[in-house]
This record gives sequence, structure tokens and C-alpha cells, in this order.
Amino acid sequence: MAHVEIGVRDLTRSEAFYRGLLGFTVLPELSSGRTLFLDAGNARVKLVEVGAGGIPSDWDSNDLQSGFRHFGLKVDKVDWRVTALRDAGVEIRVEPLDAFGEVRLAFFADPDGAHLEFVAGPIQYQPGWSPELIAREEASLTGAWSGDPRFDHVAVTVSDFEEALAYYRDTLGLPVIGQLDRSASDDRGFLITYFQAGDCVLEVFSFSVGTRPSPWRPDPDLLGIRAIGLDEDDPAAARAALVKAGGERMAWRGDGTGPVADLVADRNRVVLDLGCGAVAPGR
Repeated sequence: MAHVEIGVRDLTRSEAFYRGLLGFTVLPELSSGRTLFLDAGNARVKLVEVGAGGIPSDWDSNDLQSGFRHFGLKVDKVDWRVTALRDAGVEIRVEPLDAFGEVRLAFFADPDGAHLEFVAGPIQYQPGWSPELIAREEASLTGAWSGDPRFDHVAVTVSDFEEALAYYRDTLGLPVIGQLDRSASDDRGFLITYFQAGDCVLEVFSFSVGTRPSPWRPDPDLLGIRAIGLDEDDPAAARAALVKAGGERMAWRGDGTGPVADLVADRNRVVLDLGCGAVAPGR
């Protein structure tokens, strides 16, 4: 995973939020015009300014809505960081709580309503799929890490778990770390599956009940989470494989002026930008 792309109304205001409050670092060598890249640790945040007339994403707080759900940041401690955000006037959507999987988390909004999460602690998977990947995750929370917010995951909802497994694991090659099976306590049959994507994670929500369609559309003025960027050695081959597996290609000039991106969306409108190139975070 190279980056998460987020549409914003005012680049200066959003830079103050992501750099000033969350501590990310601007990458001037990647930024230009209406696009700002920030180093968020394990990957980057790509902010695209759409102007005052930006179109809300129609994101709904109910996780049964398919498509992009939130952008997750790992931190050492949740509570005092949430207090700092609240003191700065940030909207706190879910107060700090102890959650399934033995983590502590909270949710908040960026200046244009994108849904963000702080999460602390290693997930206790139920069940775990890969002991090696679980151990790698636990090791990443020790050592040189300062505990400051860093890119951890992007969460999405899909309408069919087996289809998602075939698309993301079997076709794209993202291995499964583990799952949190919440079906015993959630009558919607809630299952969370974690796919390793480089140093980050794709967190996939699925349910035994029906989901609602994603509101995402390929509009350059769209606010909120718009795409996930992936580093691919052979973007064309990956794109072709995903289309063969049911994805849809779409040409999209994300900032309305720059080059056209050749994207692929699954049927839940989870949009992947596969043409990022192998540029390491912070370079």
C-alpha cells in the first residue's frame, strides 16, 4: 500500500490538520499544484484539493454501506491524543473505548468529514491465519517507533467475503493476517478480515446480511477517501488480472487538471490506483 487519497476543500487547512495535528511530514518532491503528499510512516497520505464546491461523499456511519469506511492510524495511546484533537476543535465521532480484538480505539473526522481512526495495541486475532504476519505486526509496535500516529490501514465493506478473498488474496496477492469473527455477538454476522499490503493493512468488513451500495463515483470534486494507491512492479498486469476477476477499469483525472489515472474498482467501489511506482514512503 503506497497511499490513501483523500479529497479536501482547502489544501492549507487540511495540511494544518494532517501535518500540524497528526504530525505527518510534507513530501515536496511528490507534491504539486492541487496535490499534497505527506509521509505518514508506513505509507503516504495524498490530499487532493477540489475547492469550496467539493461534493460530499455521502458516507454513512452504518458499516453496512459498501466501499470505503475509514483510514486507520496506529498510536501508542488513544485517550490523550483524542483529548488533544478535541481541544483543537476536531469532531470526535466515537470516544475512546476498548474494542473486540483487545485494542483501544476512537474515531474522528478530518476537516471535510473523512472518517479516521486511532487504534492502540496489537490485534488479538480470532482466528489468526498467519503466525508470521501476526508476529511481524507485534514487533512493529516496539523498538524505534515513537508512538506518534502512523499509517496502519484502510477499512472497506464488501458484499461478499469469498469474492473479496478471491479478488484481494488470490488475484492481487495480499495474504491474510487473521480475522475478528464477531458473528456470535452481532446479529449481522460481522466478520473483519485483515489483508497484509506491504507495511499496511486492508481491513475488510463483511456481513451475513445484505449491504447497501457504495456512494463512490468518479467525480474529480469528490471529498473524503477516494482511492488506495498500490506500488506494483507491473501495474498493467495487475490491472488486467483484477479486471478478469471482476474489477472495472476507469479513467479518472483526480484533481481535474493533472494526468488521467487508470484505476480499477471492485463491485463495492473500492478503488485502487495501481500506477504509483515503487517509491518508498518518505522519498
